[in-house]
Amino acid sequence: MEKNGNAHHFWGKFMLPPDDYEIFKFGGNSLKDEERGIKTMLKYFPSYFTEEQLKENIARYNLQTMFDIVKRYFAKEYGYIGTEIELSNLYQSSINSYIYNDSVNPTFIHIDELFESTVMGFLLAMFKWSKDFENPEIYGECFRYILFLMNDVCIFGEMQGMDANHALMNTLNGDIQILQLAEDCYWTIVVFSLAHEIAHAYFASIGRKYTKEHPEKEEYDADMIAYHIVLKIIMEEKGSDTILEEYTYLAPMIYMDFFDLYYYTDRVLYKTVFRGWQHPAPVKRKSRLFAVADNDDYDFDTSDGNHLYSGFLDVYDEFKDQLLMKMEKGKLYKVLRTEKRALMRRRVDNEQKRSNGI
Repeated sequence: MEKNGNAHHFWGKFMLPPDDYEIFKFGGNSLKDEERGIKTMLKYFPSYFTEEQLKENIARYNLQTMFDIVKRYFAKEYGYIGTEIELSNLYQSSINSYIYNDSVNPTFIHIDELFESTVMGFLLAMFKWSKDFENPEIYGECFRYILFLMNDVCIFGEMQGMDANHALMNTLNGDIQILQLAEDCYWTIVVFSLAHEIAHAYFASIGRKYTKEHPEKEEYDADMIAYHIVLKIIMEEKGSDTILEEYTYLAPMIYMDFFDLYYYTDRVLYKTVFRGWQHPAPVKRKSRLFAVADNDDYDFDTSDGNHLYSGFLDVYDEFKDQLLMKMEKGKLYKVLRTEKRALMRRRVDNEQKRSNGI
């Protein structure tokens, strides 16, 4: 479980300091502005949407709806109801999702607003870069935007402002195909993330134990169940009731690649080494997901999904190459925030020492 958050407005409650549950359940704030989002879409895609259509889309595709669908599939596939699990969705400066389950307070799953904004922006920029790779202007804008996401947003937890949002929309230039690809893959990633966290609650409910020597096994098991649910939804919810598109079946792998680029950028810019003692490296998680997808139990057309992922991998590799080359040539010094990164690293180290009793 990732514990990132800020305590707000708790000291007035009986004049007691907040406990962990209050901090993570109620910490943070909301930066969402649906009306502004609708206006932005109408501005950059005026020929494709009306305000009414956008509002209908928001009503059909949202976190709570996907949360309910995932819980329904847990009941269907594993006999786990999980009705007591709640959904938390505030801005706590973290791109990680997590579950809080202390067996005393109501269990909740947190999907950060920063996660929503970052993953969607990442998909838009990567798919546009892949599509118009030979266009030097698009190439440059997409590279800079992905670097901004990895550095300012992922590493430092800062919500992107309207200037960054407008820069991305200008780069898309009304490309409705890229918008649809990104949105479809985004919801598949959301379902995977929600199912992964609910899987942890399911393990606790059946009394499954994991050893301290191999805590990563629980993450692998949660991934397997989450991906199973994604693929079942793809196969079973078709036609007018389609929830997840077939061609997005590799979106969970893209999600792992997203984290891999985040850790890679941190390592190149700040020499930070990934220290996920409980979470295995994204590349290891991805290899196990591929093993699930290859199972004959899942039968649907994979050709479009394979093509989409192949193009994504081209720019995924390109970003890594360009980042390292530009860093070695000293072209990225202006984006570095070395002192702040070092301060963050020391704070994390101190917290880990305290939690380990050192």
